[in-house]
Amino acid sequence: MALALALLAGPALAVLPDPPGDPEVAEGARLVEGGRYELGLPLLEAALARLPGDPDILVYIAFAHRRMGRRDAAMEAYLLALGSNPNHPGALAYQGSLMLEMGDRAGAAANLAQLTNSCGACPERETLARELARAR
Repeated sequence: MALALALLAGPALAVLPDPPGDPEVAEGARLVEGGRYELGLPLLEAALARLPGDPDILVYIAFAHRRMGRRDAAMEAYLLALGSNPNHPGALAYQGSLMLEMGDRAGAAANLAQLTNSCGACPERETLARELARAR
């Protein structure tokens, strides 16, 4: 957990979800958390083929794409995660962070409002709120 927080000291500080018990997902998540996105991404994509629509896997995939500078692919994965679970805290927070990176403050604020309604003062909501405040 501390490793995930340290890795997220950049624009997004929300905590990545715990990987499901699937060994391929766990290894892919470990690689992504360690900054080895190009190695973790294929494992996560293979796991997603077996577990279609899993929002936690999609958040890891989006995170990897985002860190690799592939904003469009990251946004697509966040949208798929939210299609599977519209109130997924990690997907809402990270997508909000990506929106801020892309200059969409209104979109990030909408994600913050949805987080407030769905999880109250969860860590993901608090992180996105801080990011929005810093982006003023």
